[in-house]
Amino acid sequence: MRKLLTLLPAILLTACLTTPDRCPINPSDPTHETFAPALGVDIATMERTELGDYRKDLVVGTGAALTSLATVQIHYSAYLANGTLIDQVIDEPFPLDLNARATVGLADGMLGMSEGGQRLIVVPSQLGLGACDNGPVPGNSTIVYKVELLAIN
Repeated sequence: MRKLLTLLPAILLTACLTTPDRCPINPSDPTHETFAPALGVDIATMERTELGDYRKDLVVGTGAALTSLATVQIHYSAYLANGTLIDQVIDEPFPLDLNARATVGLADGMLGMSEGGQRLIVVPSQLGLGACDNGPVPGNSTIVYKVELLAIN
């Protein structure tokens, strides 16, 4: 499932570009959404990146800092704004190539993290899974990640 969530957005984006009526583009706007209280999202207290993600350190790491896109080892949970868990890897390190187009929002939100850190990242649909439905994820959905950076490869 996690590999699917990493690769599928690029495939779906291609499909959306060739059949625009199939996936109407109506990008999400986290500043106008209500988030499940359990997610701990308060957009007003989060840093907005140049691309438009929102991030907040939950634990500041003490290891090497992620200063450019790389392959990393992470633990993460991904949620819809309503609190529905859509993916999770917490048992083992998950290798993630932050250079992949499908992870642009997550990668942008992780820049500046240090190993051992934990961060809350809110990714609007245009930087995440896009306009098309993706299994349990409706098109144009904001995704909330809770990420722990274990290692930078």
